[in-house]
Amino acid sequence: MRTLRKIAFLLEEFSKPSPAQQLTDRFLAGYLADGGFRQMPFESASIYVMLSNNPPDLEQRTKDFKLTVAPRAEQAVDGADAVIVASRKPGALANERLVQVALEQLPTGGACFVHGALANSLERGRELVGLARSRQIALLAGTPLCVTWRLPEVNLPLDTPLSEALIVVQANPSPTQASPPSPPSSLRGAELHALEGLLPVIERRRGGESGVRSIRFLEGAALWKAGTKGEWSWPLLASALSRSHSPQGDPVLDGRTQDLAGLGLVPKLARTPPGWLLEHRDGLRSAILVLDGVVADFNFAVKAQDESIISAQLFRAPAPAEQHFSRLAAVIEDFFRTGKAPWPTGRNLLIAGLLEEFGRPSSHTGRLVPTTELQMAYSI
Repeated sequence: MRTLRKIAFLLEEFSKPSPAQQLTDRFLAGYLADGGFRQMPFESASIYVMLSNNPPDLEQRTKDFKLTVAPRAEQAVDGADAVIVASRKPGALANERLVQVALEQLPTGGACFVHGALANSLERGRELVGLARSRQIALLAGTPLCVTWRLPEVNLPLDTPLSEALIVVQANPSPTQASPPSPPSSLRGAELHALEGLLPVIERRRGGESGVRSIRFLEGAALWKAGTKGEWSWPLLASALSRSHSPQGDPVLDGRTQDLAGLGLVPKLARTPPGWLLEHRDGLRSAILVLDGVVADFNFAVKAQDESIISAQLFRAPAPAEQHFSRLAAVIEDFFRTGKAPWPTGRNLLIAGLLEEFGRPSSHTGRLVPTTELQMAYSI
């Protein structure tokens, strides 16, 4: 176990609420985990905030805790054993400069956790992983969705042969009966949430994850047509939606229960939804459906080769506590103490590569786009 003396926070923002604020507060004031309360594990802490000059909430924390505000990122990392890097919420656009500073300034044997995407491209992600390894620094990235509770608390048995997977997310996760087009930044956040929620499940399949062979973007009528043709699974969507506790439409108006998929209401509630269809190297097909206006939570379903289906909701606790961040904080603290990653760094690289591909104009043609590099994303 490593000795934890000082932690540094390198943040783009310190707004409330935000992932940066949620994680900083937990490592300063403590948090609930494993049925008990974990105290601040470090003797001292420093913080650098890129987009603000000492907001009032941050000034109060310097008075209440052993927190020093640094004018430069390099100064914040000086003398630290561990660093948390967080870009603006939801973390889909990585601040690669802050990650670079952390990896260059941390001492040998240090640890760095990045909230959200590790990098904005597969190539840059590999460079950062290589730098961390050359300096013997433990590096990891993630969000609460990869470790949060599942409702029900199901897990895919290790080495299960899978044939298909699907996840439902929202670009705007607040409950709404309308589904207006989402801005690119919101859609990128939804894509990050989807990958963070689905990859930890399907990594457990027989053979594990080995990369993505091709991707396809569809929207609106083209997405529904693809489902009708069996290019993604309506039964999986129905199973995923059955785990929701926030169905939209009539249930919001009068509290009635409805089978959204069975009654054909999904296309009416999500008028122009975007979606991604992925083909993995081992033949697994997975679908990301951004269904604003259908439900207001995140749900997945996977189908084994024996036709059995496992589905669950990825729990996001309500504000202001958002206790799913406590679950993530506990994982980060254990990572800092042991230096052992709880999931493969290849997942972080694949997410970086997929987000890069999702953002390319050539990927938004409705055609299959081969992804040669992503086929080897797990080969670091």
